[in-house]
Formats: sequence, C-alpha cells, structure tokens
Amino acid sequence: MLSLGKIDHIHIRVTDLAKAQGWYQRVLNLAPDARYKHMQSGPHGVVMLMNANGSVRLALAQEDKPVCEPGSVAFLVSGQDFLEWIDQLAGERVIDRAGQTVARDSVVDHQFFCSISFVDPFGNPFEIVSYDHTWLAGKLKLGNKLA
Repeated sequence: MLSLGKIDHIHIRVTDLAKAQGWYQRVLNLAPDARYKHMQSGPHGVVMLMNANGSVRLALAQEDKPVCEPGSVAFLVSGQDFLEWIDQLAGERVIDRAGQTVARDSVVDHQFFCSISFVDPFGNPFEIVSYDHTWLAGKLKLGNKLA
C-alpha cells in the first residue's frame, strides 16, 4: 500500500509578492530558499519560503485576484513555543478572520489540543496548534473558550 511521506509545501496566493515576503519573514520567520530561485521568473513565478531547518515550506505566487480557500494551514509546535508564537503574533498586530488582533485570550481550547488562528495581509488563513494541552491549560487558565 502506498503512503504519503509528508507535506512538501503549501501554495499561497497573494496580490503583492514583495509585501508578502516581508510579512512572512517578519511574522513567521520564513526566508527564501535559494535552491528555488530559478522558479521566481515567468508568468507563474513562485518564491519558496522556508523555516530555518527546512521542515516548513510555503510557495508564494502573485496573482491579481488570489483565491483564498476556506481551510487553513496548521503548524504544530510545543506548548512553550505556542505561548511564544502568540506573543510574536500579538506583537506584530496580526489579526484573525474577524479582524481582531491575536492575543492570549484568542486561544481556542479543543479539549486535547489548543489552537490560535490568524490571517496574512491577503486573507490566507493559518493556525498554530499544540497538543501540550494540560501544560497550556495551566498557563492560560483555559476551559471557558471551547471549540
């Protein structure tokens, strides 16, 4: 039986590639992967961004009218990193789908994992998830904001 190994990359469509690159680098600490530089030119040019260890890759493409899908890309992190990501997103004044700035009270308690949702400047939805629920519940005093 065939099985998939892992996700290689996610395509993200934006209306301003330069602005998007700056946002993804500043907010999510993703930088261009030089190995894909040859793919940047042409009518369907793509800028491949990745994290420091190469485990996350996003392929940014510029389009006049990007199609934002209703689903979101979810990144998995530890409990401690989850708290740090919330503070990073809040410090950057990143917003959620409702237009509210992300903060620690934006965390959704899913009973056995926690998540925080946000959008990029183009409306593309993202989520950061941690399964360190018990630890986070104590740090964030969860229980009243269930999904």
